Amino acid sequence: MQLTTGSEQPGGPMAYSPHGWWSILIGITMLCAIGSSRADKPCTASSSVGDLVLLGSSFQVFCTYQASCRATKSMHIDKKKTNKMESYNSTTIFLNVTNISKNTTYTCLCEGEPEPCGLDIDTGYPPDLPENVTCVQKGQFGEVMCRWRRGRETHLTTTLELWVRAVFGNSTAGSVSYPGSGSRSDPGLVSVNFPVSGSLQTEYSVWASSSNKLGSAVSTTFNFTLDHIVQPFPPAVSQVECWSLGCNFRVEGAQGAQLLEVQQRAAQEPGPWILHPHTAGSVWNQSIVSLQPYTKYEFQARVRLSHRRGIWSDWSQPVSNWTQEEAPAKALDVWYTTSNSPNNSITLHWKRLSDTEARGKIRGYKVIVHDTLAGKSESNTINNHISGLSCSRCDVTVYALNSRGSSPPAHFTIPLRAAQPPQNVMCRNHSNHSVTISWRRPVTAGAASGTGDGAVSGYLLEWFPVGRQVEKLRWKRLGPNETHTVIRDNIKPFECYEGAVYALYEQAVGRAQFEDFYTLELVPSAGPSVHQPVVEGDKVTVSWSEVPQEHRRGCVINYTIYVVNSEGKYVRNYVCRASERSFTIRGLPPEENYHLWMTASTASGQGPRAGHSVSFFIKPQSLLSDSWLYTMVLVGIISFPVFFVLLCLYQVSSLRRRVSALVHCLMPDIVPDPANSKWAKECAKEKGELTLHLYLSESSVSEEEEPDTVEVQELPEGSWSSWNPAQHTDSSRTLEGAIHPTLHLLFMPQQIPATDPSTTAYFQSSYLKSFSQESGSSGQTQDSQGTDMTVDYISTHVLEGREEKEEEGLDVMGFFSCPQNPLSPFMNPLMSFEGKLTLDAVRIDCSEFLD
Repeated sequence: MQLTTGSEQPGGPMAYSPHGWWSILIGITMLCAIGSSRADKPCTASSSVGDLVLLGSSFQVFCTYQASCRATKSMHIDKKKTNKMESYNSTTIFLNVTNISKNTTYTCLCEGEPEPCGLDIDTGYPPDLPENVTCVQKGQFGEVMCRWRRGRETHLTTTLELWVRAVFGNSTAGSVSYPGSGSRSDPGLVSVNFPVSGSLQTEYSVWASSSNKLGSAVSTTFNFTLDHIVQPFPPAVSQVECWSLGCNFRVEGAQGAQLLEVQQRAAQEPGPWILHPHTAGSVWNQSIVSLQPYTKYEFQARVRLSHRRGIWSDWSQPVSNWTQEEAPAKALDVWYTTSNSPNNSITLHWKRLSDTEARGKIRGYKVIVHDTLAGKSESNTINNHISGLSCSRCDVTVYALNSRGSSPPAHFTIPLRAAQPPQNVMCRNHSNHSVTISWRRPVTAGAASGTGDGAVSGYLLEWFPVGRQVEKLRWKRLGPNETHTVIRDNIKPFECYEGAVYALYEQAVGRAQFEDFYTLELVPSAGPSVHQPVVEGDKVTVSWSEVPQEHRRGCVINYTIYVVNSEGKYVRNYVCRASERSFTIRGLPPEENYHLWMTASTASGQGPRAGHSVSFFIKPQSLLSDSWLYTMVLVGIISFPVFFVLLCLYQVSSLRRRVSALVHCLMPDIVPDPANSKWAKECAKEKGELTLHLYLSESSVSEEEEPDTVEVQELPEGSWSSWNPAQHTDSSRTLEGAIHPTLHLLFMPQQIPATDPSTTAYFQSSYLKSFSQESGSSGQTQDSQGTDMTVDYISTHVLEGREEKEEEGLDVMGFFSCPQNPLSPFMNPLMSFEGKLTLDAVRIDCSEFLD
């Protein structure tokens, strides 16, 4: 192709015009620019299905590089590098995409090249078929509004249109489209408004369409006339006036409608609306009856032009009002509990009436008590219980009060007489939030049982959290033929309950208790709070407060006390019942510091220890403990011998009485003949210095006669061992009688072995002197008396004039049981006087006994 810009010269070279050269230069520049642009792109990106794909589909993405790209080739998905691509050939790599779920950008990059290439993939769905096309004319002269359901979201730009075609008689107008818009409150709903003209008999045909890049859809055609779709505006409800059982109200703004419908429901607990039959008229005054007293109700209304024309309007805005009060219609359900206090205080409980039962605002309760002893009393309260009642037998009546009156009386007699209880009460879990309680009928229940209780009129089941009967008591009444029930209300998981089942008779009640039931349980989350232990000797008393309710998480079955020493070494643990609040530990080694803490256990296991431990120390025990028991024993040991001696001396009024009392106290009941004793015979042979005249019979002595006194000579200390009976041969000291063996044992000192009968009788002075001092008959002490003085130890004239009383007092000695050896254990402490006194002369004339 040749471009000429001037004239050709014959026979000469071709000549070009200046305009032709400029055209060639511009073309070459454009080609170079295009080639340079292609040369700047190191790669191209493409897809096997294009840049618009269906959500969830699978395809391939390719990256094709220029031959000049010899570096590493990579692919990125939304700016994140992927290593899942594969090689197609030396210049192309590709990636398998499966189940794509959103719009995605794929980027191809040649390492070292500053500019990448990429591909944007758009995803979505084709539109669904539009459904449920409906049209309504708002008012008799308003526009027509059509609605339909568009289906699922396409995630793509989608065109929504309503097509309208009108038929006027025999002529048909062309179709007109109106763009649709989505609803904010319901994204799947599309609506279109369009104006109408013509008569009410004009027929209309409408249909909806949807389209996007992935496809299109068209609904079925909906045909109508304006008479079919006209809808009046909602009316207005006003002037609502109520009495206790119904309400009157007025409906206005019906716009020539001939039909009316109203509905009502309780406003406090919204439930389904109750529709009342429609009526006819232009202005309506409506009355609704059979309502409940003291209840707030809501009312709505709607209208329709006629039975054949138009559709029902929307419901009006609700209007509410209260019905008036009436006296409560139901008697209270009353029950009672008895405390463990000394006066057996009674607490009355009653259930609150429901709104339907109360028929007004309950302003209080009146309780009338007729006590058989104290008479009638009346009290008012706003609570649903009253406590502090104490009566032997009371007839109780309880009323609920509102502004219109009182409820029917609830009569109750307390305390009820005990009767046969239900048998075999059992608790088992019904679910995680309910428990089944079952029992058997009382064994002897019924009129023919002979118990006088009559037939069972019903059962009552009560339950409450452990230890919280007064404030958390719940109960349920059952019929006489019911022997099980399920507790679903007022019961919480991880809480321990107890209660009882009562068999109710006409004038009696039988109670069967059950305890420790729960719906769900875990180990306790904390232990009990331990108080500082009280240490008394080797006894340690530990007390504690129970685990708080929120930490028990079930029924506590026991507590465990742990004891460790100061080095942290385990000593012992003690398990206590859940009902206990203190425990006494014994037998811990003294002189040791100890640490103590506690845990609580449920059936699920043992919980953690208490938050802190307490310390205590056990002191070493001395020989004489601080205990009152040791003190009393010590005082008894010291005082009893003194009391015994004084009692014996008090009973002896003369030597005759003394001998008789001592023999009676110290000798057995059967007394052998003193003359036959070995000691008496040996003393007679030896002719000792001691002459003893002993009365053989009390009957031979006159009551007025005084026996001779006993003379004792005190010798210097140390003269006992040097005394020789052979050197003293005074006839006044010879032994002319026999001394009783018991007296022999009594008068023998402990320091000298009793091997020599002649010396035994002498060393009795220690005992006699001490006896004399204890009796108080001597006015001087032992140290102040001279050694050459004769001592009258027991004088008979001291007790003169009191013989009758003392003879009666001798019987007191029979109270004491004298052992075989009367000096042990009572007499030995009285004989240790270090031998300061000796018996020098004892003159007892026994001739009177022989007369």
